Order: sequence, then structure tokens, then C-alpha cells
Amino acid sequence: MEITVDLVDDLAAGATLLGSGGGGDTGMAARMLRHALSQYGPVPLISASDLRPDALVVPIAATGSITVMIERLPAGGCFVNAVAEIGRLARRPVAAIHGFEVGGANSLFACAAAAWTGLPLIDADGMGRAFPRVDQVTFNPGGIAAAPAVLADTSGNLVSISVARDNADAERLLRAALPALGGWAATAIYPMSARQAAECGITGSISGAITLGQRLRDSQRNPRGRVGMLADFGADLLFSGGVVEVVRHPRPRTGGALTIEHQGAAERTMRLEMADEFLLAIDGGEIKAQVPDIICVLDSRTWEPVLAETIAPGRHVNVLRIPAPAAWLAPEALPLVTPEAFGLRVLDGPGTLPPQSPTV
Repeated sequence: MEITVDLVDDLAAGATLLGSGGGGDTGMAARMLRHALSQYGPVPLISASDLRPDALVVPIAATGSITVMIERLPAGGCFVNAVAEIGRLARRPVAAIHGFEVGGANSLFACAAAAWTGLPLIDADGMGRAFPRVDQVTFNPGGIAAAPAVLADTSGNLVSISVARDNADAERLLRAALPALGGWAATAIYPMSARQAAECGITGSISGAITLGQRLRDSQRNPRGRVGMLADFGADLLFSGGVVEVVRHPRPRTGGALTIEHQGAAERTMRLEMADEFLLAIDGGEIKAQVPDIICVLDSRTWEPVLAETIAPGRHVNVLRIPAPAAWLAPEALPLVTPEAFGLRVLDGPGTLPPQSPTV
């Protein structure tokens, strides 16, 4: 399979849905990917098993503020520089780009990085959705070190994290470097062998996002049976109604919560807890979905995914749940992505929340 220009809209749509309300706006990244594919040609989408087991592969992402990125647009050179520096540090050539985060804009950046570097893209990523931290990847419980990691900005600056005590420290060091790099950076991180990629990556996630996006776009054109069109991905409808309240936490804290009034029963409400992504869906005190489940909010009329940072009162929405990627349900992986990992406390046992808002 190849990633071509005519698949960009499908990938962007699927990636937005898998973002669970986060992952950044894919619009700018989609325009960039179209340009890269038009200039350099299609990107081969391969399996890690297609490479020699010891071949070096590197996941690619844009880390930092998407808002700042729109003001300081990415250029192919910074991604090429980050990949080249990883190869120099490893003293061997990079054989392929690996997806880092399929949810949101980073799925498109990985494809664009493959086009800019002339390398194939492995059909896999480390999240199967979107998460805010670079240690929230399946590579982490798989025993892969985030360092060496390289951050590159559009001015030609490179920052390398040669060694980190653990991947949580790599996350903290990376975030500390971003302000000096202008708020965002092209990032090459978790370099690994093709054998390790086959063992730790979420296989098929890039092609899966394209198929999901095709289904979503079909459902947008055909309002009848919309949820059914996504049934192959396990999607089920949790709630339909109007947003009546959005509460956002003051900075530097992020996230908040929103309340949706049911369209057919005003006394019934759903509460969504959110950080960068939607984390908990609570219907009448009962948890209907929780991270790492993929909680999707779609505009009831257009069936367009709604981002957590832009949702506002007055909007009529549908709330869907797509089951968590199976890799996150393993005992060694799940603690990284439970509600507790985001500061939310479920106090009264599974399926219920205390009457007051959880601590965020």
C-alpha cells in the first residue's frame, strides 16, 4: 500500500476521530502532507517485518503547541534534520519512519516525514489514538528507551537528549526544551530495531485510520445509519443531546468538564471529563467509557468530530465510544493511561463516581 494524495483526507478524518477530542487540528498537517506527496511522490506503507530485524526505525512526531505551530509553520527540513541526527547518534542509517501517535495531526506528520526523507513508513504507531505525553506509548512498557531523542526547530537548531533515567524523565526534559525552540519541535524519539517495532508497535494503525476515515466521510455524506457505518471498529452510541455547560480549569492546569443534556429527556445528563482529550463519559453517575477507551464527540448535524479545546455550549452532539486499543489493556501498559494517570480519581468502585467533581 502507498500513501497518496487522494488518501490524505481519509487519513485526516480517521486521525481526528482517533484523537478522542485531542491530537491537534489536522487541517494544517493535511495541507502540508498533500504538498509533500505532490513534491516527492507516494509514501510506501510497509510492515516492520519487511525490514531486516536489526534495521533502525525511528518514530516521528511534532511535539509542543499546535497553536504555535500554526503561527510558525513546520518545514520539511526540521524533520529531515531530526531523523539524520538520530542516524548519526546511532552510527547507522535510519531504514524507516515509524508512526508515533495515530490520533490527530501526528499521523500526518509521520507520513510527511517519510516523504521528506525518502523513507518508507511502517504501518504502526505507539498509541493507537492520541495521548498528551511522550511516555504514554506502547514502546514504554515494551522496554524501549525514549532517548536518544532529537528535537529540531525551523531555524536549524538541534537539541539532543542523550540519556534519560526513564521515559517519564525524557518527557520532562523534552517539555523543558520546547520553549527555547519556539514552542514546538520536530521530534525523533524511541529509536528501535525493526524487531522491537514489530513487538511493541500497534500494527496496522495507519491503514486502519485511513479505513476509519473513509467510513466516517461516507457517514457524513449519508446521515442514515451513521453509527452502523463505524460498527466494524466497535463504535457504539452513548449519548445524544445539547451541550449546556463547559467548565475549563484555569492555566497552568488543563482540561475541565462539560455537561450534555439528553435530547429526549431533559432530566438526563452526561458529564464528560477532559484534559487534552476526553477521558470519562459519565451518564447519571455511571461511567460508560473511560480512557484508554476512545471517546468521540461528533456534531449531530455534520458528524464532524469536535475537539475538546473548541467545544462550547449550545452545540448538539453525539458521544461515541470506540474500544481501547488492545495493547493498552495489558497489565504492564494500562497504568500509564487510566483516569488516575490524568489525575482523575474514581472513588466509589468501578462504574461510579463520587457526587463531586473528580480531582484533575
